[in-house]
Amino acid sequence: MNSAAATTSDEKSAAWKAFGLFLLLMLAISCVFYAIMITQGAMNLLSVTGIMWSPGIAAALTCLILRRPVASLPWGWGEWKWNWLAYVLPIGYGLAMYLPVWLLGLGGSGFGDPEALASFASFVSASEPPGALAAAGGILMTGTLGMAASMSRALGEEIGWRGFMIWEIRKIMPFWAVGLLSGLIWSLWHWPGILFTDYNAGEGNQVLQMILFTLSVMPMGIVYAWITFRSKSLWPAAILHASHNLFLQRIYTPLTAHGEKTLFYIDEFGILLPIVSVALAVLFLWKAKKDGL
Repeated sequence: MNSAAATTSDEKSAAWKAFGLFLLLMLAISCVFYAIMITQGAMNLLSVTGIMWSPGIAAALTCLILRRPVASLPWGWGEWKWNWLAYVLPIGYGLAMYLPVWLLGLGGSGFGDPEALASFASFVSASEPPGALAAAGGILMTGTLGMAASMSRALGEEIGWRGFMIWEIRKIMPFWAVGLLSGLIWSLWHWPGILFTDYNAGEGNQVLQMILFTLSVMPMGIVYAWITFRSKSLWPAAILHASHNLFLQRIYTPLTAHGEKTLFYIDEFGILLPIVSVALAVLFLWKAKKDGL
């Protein structure tokens, strides 16, 4: 799939136009919701949903303005293997991040925050103190049924990023550039939330947090591009995004008993996710070359 080399000059010009229009619309819509969030100084469910659907709305509007059918986006479900891979991948790389933290006590951390275990257990049992089996059941419910809520927001982003944007820039750039540029745009788009709302680690240097966040998200653009182009569908990217948010933000991080330096290692603003992301990017760049992308 060497699309950039096979694209004519007219097609490249049209792709640049579509890409630029999408970015303008996406930024305009995002600014509305960011203004609300910054005014409040925090994120709530409605504003988060709005901001996460901004790329998807921008993609649909771009299609309408350019007189393309919205149905031309890669809506097909595709083969199940891609969707299952998208779901389990964050479980795996999340464990690669968090197991060393839990087992080695990095930053004074540990496994099994009592409040989190009680919260998970409360999903299936009202007994006190919460039992390990009840907590495990609550974690299982969160990691499965919780995908519905997580998908309802992640889908909005992925319609824009992987349903529209990367297909346009693939017409004008090689695969590695598509992955890194899309990852860079994706990470920079989060910066206002990190700087001006409570979407951050809550303490410490926010500039460092932005750098670490960017170094974790930008390489992941390669992973998302690979699974999208291989599946020819936007759904695996949406599932991957939803699974990442669910397991890192709602399961692994809450389960971590915090020490003095825990936040330096975990979640989306710690030092471990960039390391894992770069390793995954190298792996999937190799796979992309092998697959002819």
